[in-house]
Amino acid sequence: MSWEHFFILAFYSVRTIIAVVDWIESFPLTKWGEWYQYEECPPGSYAYGFQLRVHEFMDSALTDDTVLNGIFLLCATPDARRAGYEMFGPFDYTPPLAKVSSEVALNGEIRQEWHCSSPRFAIGFELRVLEPQGAFWDDVAASNMLLDCGYGESLLGDGEDFGVWTGEQTCPKGVICGIQTQVEYEKMDDTALNNVKFGCCEPV
Repeated sequence: MSWEHFFILAFYSVRTIIAVVDWIESFPLTKWGEWYQYEECPPGSYAYGFQLRVHEFMDSALTDDTVLNGIFLLCATPDARRAGYEMFGPFDYTPPLAKVSSEVALNGEIRQEWHCSSPRFAIGFELRVLEPQGAFWDDVAASNMLLDCGYGESLLGDGEDFGVWTGEQTCPKGVICGIQTQVEYEKMDDTALNNVKFGCCEPV
């Protein structure tokens, strides 16, 4: 390995360690499944929107409903968000530099993108979760998410309307920049996504 490649790898390794300055996490109303790998927006970019993978609730004895299967963060740089705002105003469409996710279960479909108004980034969230239903009923865990863009703006996802909102979590400082999810697979009663943690970074 050349010295140049060594320093590039070292830079990204150090950034991964120090980029996150705080964590925010959903209240664990359910706790099924494993925590998977944390994934972060590319260097210099931050979350300004999201997209959900949702398994439509069928309420049938023949199906195992899982509802919310995954969350994708839409990432962009502050420069891209400012440029769009200056040219087209707050409702500009900023193409994502990247979409990042932790573990995503495979049921359902990927639904529409939700964007904060330009030039804002996400600062918090709230997860909707159906509490445990008991041994003889179908558990689904998380069903929807709301993203807080600050300044009184929030984005309600297009998941399903089951369960209770578990309380808004807000970055103490900075904006959302990464994601880690708790997902349950391959059980008699799968629940897919149960909880989520978001990393908060200070834009540079």
